[in-house]
Amino acid sequence: MTKNIRNKILTILIILSIIPIVGSIYYYLRTSKLNDIDQINKSFEYTKGIVVKKTVYKGRFIDVRYIVNGKSYVESDGMNEKVDINEGDSVMVKYSTEKPELMITQFNDQF
Repeated sequence: MTKNIRNKILTILIILSIIPIVGSIYYYLRTSKLNDIDQINKSFEYTKGIVVKKTVYKGRFIDVRYIVNGKSYVESDGMNEKVDINEGDSVMVKYSTEKPELMITQFNDQF
């Protein structure tokens, strides 16, 4: 077997071993987000938050500052739709009363 063929086989094996790793990471992150949403929906309250950062590179995300029981939180949420929102704008936040650091905004389909 030539060195060129060995390198091609090795490259294919590396790619085939990376695919399950990436799939596992995606599954873990997706399951984690769904568990967070379930936790929020078990016991929740609404409050208003302020957009402190907006990111549209490789997805749409906003960082929101909101206050629960006198404590300030800054958390991130994705937006499933294209909306006209800017830093400093107010948004509705649905947060878990058990774990206030878990939240989703009005722009999330699960809201």
